[in-house]
Amino acid sequence: MTGRGWAQRNSVTIRAACAALIAVGFLQLIDARILGSSIGVFSILALMVWAVPLVPLIAILAERLRKTPVSPVLAKSASIAFLLSGVLLTLIVSAFASPKSGLMVMFHGGALSLGAAASLLFLGGKGLGPFAARAALSGMAVATVVALWSILAAVMVVGHANRLAAGAPFCIAHHGPSAQVRSIWDLRGFSFYTTDSGYKLNSGWYFHGVMIVDKEGGRQYFNWSPRRMRFERIEHPGRFIAPLRDLCEPSLEFWSEV
Repeated sequence: MTGRGWAQRNSVTIRAACAALIAVGFLQLIDARILGSSIGVFSILALMVWAVPLVPLIAILAERLRKTPVSPVLAKSASIAFLLSGVLLTLIVSAFASPKSGLMVMFHGGALSLGAAASLLFLGGKGLGPFAARAALSGMAVATVVALWSILAAVMVVGHANRLAAGAPFCIAHHGPSAQVRSIWDLRGFSFYTTDSGYKLNSGWYFHGVMIVDKEGGRQYFNWSPRRMRFERIEHPGRFIAPLRDLCEPSLEFWSEV
């Protein structure tokens, strides 16, 4: 194998690894409400948005199946259109999110849009030119680093939860919408935060995630902070409009249940 052939094959392997990390870091469990009882226009659009983290993997598969690269102009046009659509959708979602979730939505949607758009650039092959090639590499690198942050956030949640519980019964739950965490998948950075606001768009009723610990002196409540990557004590859990008390039931076997 020539040096150029080895480098090309190695490049594809690295990009495939990055695409897999992006899928693991960003892909969400599909919501049954997306499918509904019948498939309509909105269901199809929702499925398309849900599948965006898979675009880098699909792009690599398409690249390997095609004998020749697509037109560089077509690859660049598709990439720009995808990026602009992703940024627009991100801005719309962030506008309806709570004030404390707006930056998180921008971080989530912006990095994902950049990674997916960059992966489409690679379909243009060697005809891209040096600037477009560097843009594609940079976009994939940024999205991969952000995906790693999302994956490692689950490790941080597990570690800090164990330290806070110190052997006491505990549980972890989403607050908006309210639901007990069912798997480690739910604790990734882009799964363990809320976009729910409240009665008004500028309301902030919901925490990103809540941990409940049964201590000897009574139950303690903690809020997960994605910015600080730690649980923080909620001093007066009964004072909030959105209830905290019945989100989940603390257990010594929480991790085995998860």
